[in-house]
Amino acid sequence: MNSWEAFLVMEVCRKYGLSQKEETIILAKFPNENTVNDNNQVAEQSLENPELPISADTVRRQMWTIYNERFSPLQDREGFPDYNQRSRDKDSRFLAWLQPKYSAWLRTQNSYVAPPVNNFTDNPFIPLNDIITEQHQLFGREREITRVFETLNSGSSVALIGERKIGKSSLLKAIEQQAQHRLLKPRKAIYLNLGLCFKDDDFYEYLCDEMRIAVSKGWQLIRELQKQQLLLLLDEIQQMTWDGFTRELRQQLRGLADGQVNPPLRLVIAAREHLDVLFPDSRDNPSPFEGVCIEELIQPWDENTVRGFISIRLANTQVNFTEEEIIQFIQESSGHPQRLMHLCHRTYLRYMERMNTEL
Repeated sequence: MNSWEAFLVMEVCRKYGLSQKEETIILAKFPNENTVNDNNQVAEQSLENPELPISADTVRRQMWTIYNERFSPLQDREGFPDYNQRSRDKDSRFLAWLQPKYSAWLRTQNSYVAPPVNNFTDNPFIPLNDIITEQHQLFGREREITRVFETLNSGSSVALIGERKIGKSSLLKAIEQQAQHRLLKPRKAIYLNLGLCFKDDDFYEYLCDEMRIAVSKGWQLIRELQKQQLLLLLDEIQQMTWDGFTRELRQQLRGLADGQVNPPLRLVIAAREHLDVLFPDSRDNPSPFEGVCIEELIQPWDENTVRGFISIRLANTQVNFTEEEIIQFIQESSGHPQRLMHLCHRTYLRYMERMNTEL
């Protein structure tokens, strides 16, 4: 179950008392936060899911009941504002009503708590450059984290692909911290920043030091890995294209992470380019991660996420950014988290300088 489905089940279907059949219809009607299936499309899915109605007319009647009875406002509960309106775009309006609720729910799933402001001049828009290692500071990436663990639990390794400073390293640290609770089969999570390595020997020393074992290679290292069962998180994987790294090391990693029911390694790697570009396949030099790692694209934030981020960071302050400023942030940052952080940081400083002048 992905994060959108979990939201629909927990915060929509169960909260509003939908039956199991109604829940199945809602999940088929709204497969993700940006899509609405029409009644015919829902009915067509009954071939694969017998819990769904086989006719579009039955779907329509069920949706009428869902809207008019389940989502009508009650004294102690908010209702869907258009629950009793007759309109062709009612499903789209319902999805639009759900979207901000989903964004708010995702923020709670990130366990983000607005940091206390000890002094009203403290700037909440930090860190500016560092990797986020404190879980309460991580924002807006629960969907990606959930998909990573879904992939790992399905038996595959993962490659996080995204532009520089988009947040891949912070995601790796979050995965490291959450692995103990979210992996179905326990593994020891180890994070390695390959930007600190320049040749094979550097890698082996770094890995063995984190494993708390004597430096070893070959079969001796394989035996140690089989004992420990690792989730190996490799940052800056493009470093492995350097001349100091050999094909043998890359192929050994592949062999340890592939071809077994419960291999010694599961990998989560972070790269700026797609793997087929970074490690092009050839007869003499096969790509080390082809077929092993499923790519997860790390995209810039959308407008709702940007607005949610700003709102939460300003929650314990005396500052409110104007709508014009927020629109400017969205346009100038293009949803890039670090660029957004810098823009907000500078603007917050200007507000503080103005307040100090007025005191």
